[in-house]
Amino acid sequence: MARVICILNQKGGVGKTTTTLNLGAALAHRGKRVLLIDLDPQANLTIGLGLRAKDLSESVYELLTDPNSDALKMTVPTKWERLDMVRSHIDLSGAEIEMFTMIGRETRLDRSLNNARAKYDYILIDCLPSLSMLTVNAMVAASEVLVPLQAHPFALEGLGKLFEVVQMINEGINKKLQVTGVLVTMYDGRTNVSKETLETLRRDPRLNTQIFTTTVKQNIRVAESQKDGVPVIHFDPSCHAARAYMALCEELIEMENGTIASECAERITAREEASGKKERTFTTDLVANPERLTKKISDLHGAIVPLTSDAHASPVSALLGTVEPGSAPNSPASETLHPSHPEEDKADDTNPSVI
Repeated sequence: MARVICILNQKGGVGKTTTTLNLGAALAHRGKRVLLIDLDPQANLTIGLGLRAKDLSESVYELLTDPNSDALKMTVPTKWERLDMVRSHIDLSGAEIEMFTMIGRETRLDRSLNNARAKYDYILIDCLPSLSMLTVNAMVAASEVLVPLQAHPFALEGLGKLFEVVQMINEGINKKLQVTGVLVTMYDGRTNVSKETLETLRRDPRLNTQIFTTTVKQNIRVAESQKDGVPVIHFDPSCHAARAYMALCEELIEMENGTIASECAERITAREEASGKKERTFTTDLVANPERLTKKISDLHGAIVPLTSDAHASPVSALLGTVEPGSAPNSPASETLHPSHPEEDKADDTNPSVI
């Protein structure tokens, strides 16, 4: 049965399509049967694989508007073995208007994937940068959410709202939906902004277990490969981006054993060390903080999201609570973006001028 993962972030330009395309290609290269679904009207994923949808009847539009549609009938092969896709079309932007009066409109994509789940190992859904009915369809159809997050303060602002929406879907429609991991993208280790953003994520106990060890740095080869309609792992296998997505692929496969995102690399590295493998999956240029790989492997567990004392708490509220980061002082979600500093707090208490 396929793992259905939607690549989601309501902020644009964080690497959703790039991640979907290259992670899918990496999984196929590793022998997995992969189906990519382009759910963005811009059709960048479709174009990025050198394809185009000629009309609506052969695109994902049909899966959303026809209650009897079958995703298997809409799939087309790509140039690469084991990698198929359902294409998008610019007119998909009008699908939401047509779906407004439809019964069960939020489950259209889910139902169309019934047969595809048995054929593929992975189904990756590239979502558009907004929280819309198309996005809701993706979350209802999926069991996991992978969040590409640009290493920039603005990218953090909407993280709480995104998790809040995932929580709503989890509690109301799709009990299987979980945040499977956060992938830091467009990382630039030369800037303090990127470093501080990553450190903020790593410090938060509600988030650090969800962050993949692989860090995707800025790389011009990605844009060049997209221009040619070729996944970067095939365009230039030796470049940083290609190796990063292959490493991410290994982490995702490791999660099949019940490992949480932050501990996948440790397990993989430990096996490679024990076997004496010379070419390691994770190298210092692929990991923003290599010290993560030197930690002693402790008792690992298989929970995707940390449990809380509240038996009714959702996976998302366990991470960030139900408040958008920064919206309320002293809240768990606010602490994600504005961590307290005990030294500063103590200084303020002794200063009568501080109110």
